[in-house]
Amino acid sequence: MKGLHHSVIEIKDTENDKIDRILVFLKPGHSKIDLAAARSDAHTILQRVKVHRKLPPQLTDKLFISSILLFGAVLIIRAILLG
Repeated sequence: MKGLHHSVIEIKDTENDKIDRILVFLKPGHSKIDLAAARSDAHTILQRVKVHRKLPPQLTDKLFISSILLFGAVLIIRAILLG
């Protein structure tokens, strides 16, 4: 990071088994920062974050092939109905 002019809070206790830590960059120019309130706000934001697990490649491939087959079926049905 170039010229870091922010105060940074590191939250290690995320209360989430999938998130190791959170770095919160506070806006520069604030001379007085209530760290407890900033930490509380960061925890509130964390509660809104959803962690999605990545699909395994085999499932991704199957979904892709299924979607192509479904699209093809829709085109065939459309051609028959409009034909």
